[in-house]
Amino acid sequence: MQLSLSATADYDLPRETFLLLMVEPRLKGEAHEVLQESLRTSPTPYAELASDGLGNPLRRLIAPPGLFTFDFAATVETPQNRAVPDSALEHAPRDLPPSVLVYTLPSRYCQSDQLARLALGEFGSIPQGGTRVRAIADWVRTHVEYQYGTTDALTSAYDTAVQRVGVCRDFAHLTIAFCRALGIPARYVSGYCLDLDPPDFHGWTQVFLGGAWHNVDSTFQGVRPALVPIAYGRDAADVSLLTLWGNNTFRAQSVSVQRIY
Repeated sequence: MQLSLSATADYDLPRETFLLLMVEPRLKGEAHEVLQESLRTSPTPYAELASDGLGNPLRRLIAPPGLFTFDFAATVETPQNRAVPDSALEHAPRDLPPSVLVYTLPSRYCQSDQLARLALGEFGSIPQGGTRVRAIADWVRTHVEYQYGTTDALTSAYDTAVQRVGVCRDFAHLTIAFCRALGIPARYVSGYCLDLDPPDFHGWTQVFLGGAWHNVDSTFQGVRPALVPIAYGRDAADVSLLTLWGNNTFRAQSVSVQRIY
């Protein structure tokens, strides 16, 4: 299918600020292709397209004081999203590619070591592979209440396991932590989601099973029709939409994902 993506946001900057902007999907991803794109920002004295240490595209910008805005639009070809198949097999650690091994380890917001006992108690007896991953996603969706304004950028998977409330970021972190606690590689994904209500940037999980990465969205009962990644990371700290070295005031943001055909 083809999707039309757009994202805009406005910020007030009190002084000249160096920032990183991550709103652009890779031109050729594992399951998508960008057919055309454009990114406009308010005038800046410096702008460079680069990649971070995980291969994610990002813009390095120096923005002058005052209003900073960006306006991104793209047309993307992507297949329909699929559920993780029950037949997708787990890998022994020695069989994982080196680039995947990092996603089996605890990270700042996904403390899989602290949640290992809970993960083993809830999911240790479930058949390995896709069946177990789907059980984890179902558990998170049914045991955590989706609610805006109840968590913040410091909330971790452990906090969510205790408080049982959060947003997509928190659902993904807890799903990732449970998977890693069971030896299943899992990473955080930021991106665009078709039919998300209300429209916004979205965060979800990908797991490595059967030699491939599979989307898992524990905020939704069923399968999201289409997901287009912007960036992958150990947790949300690696894939922030906007990282600024300085103060700012957020003013407005809008995101749209529409199906063309």
